[in-house]
Amino acid sequence: MNAPRQDLRARQTRLHDYQAMLARRLRDARNLPAVDSYLGVLVGQRSWLLPLMETGEVLEMRTPAAVPLTQPWYRGLVNARGNLLGVIDFGMFSGDGPTPVQPGSKIVVLSRHVERACGIIATRVVGLRHAVDLTPAEGEAPQGWHGAHLADRDGRGWQVLDIRQLIEAPAFLQAGRTAA
Repeated sequence: MNAPRQDLRARQTRLHDYQAMLARRLRDARNLPAVDSYLGVLVGQRSWLLPLMETGEVLEMRTPAAVPLTQPWYRGLVNARGNLLGVIDFGMFSGDGPTPVQPGSKIVVLSRHVERACGIIATRVVGLRHAVDLTPAEGEAPQGWHGAHLADRDGRGWQVLDIRQLIEAPAFLQAGRTAA
């Protein structure tokens, strides 16, 4: 008769410990400056860091509706919470070839502003990266929408994507084909 009561107490203790751990992690996450946080994504074989303050949501991969007379890197439109969202094959736009889509691929929305938002196809979303865990790496100097080259603690190289520069770049804004 005492065993069920002890089991209940043990479960309550584990639940209390779990809740305390979650509260601690949320409190710690709030203390991290979001400006120094990135979303790490793989686009093909390249590792990109998207500044978290400028990145929208991550959507499940779905086939965009094709739009005629657009650049080959412009994959089409998807409905994202009632708004049409242009989807870009960022690998192709960057000159690396088509982005492989596989199970687990996502559409990552660039920009938190609906009127300027677009999505890029990410082969895989790797997760959050914090500036304190990254160091400058050798590479070309930041140019245009190619931001700094960084390396994580494991020595993996990352390229920061300057989202503002990208969505203002004339080549990126010209999704329509210039000749049919």
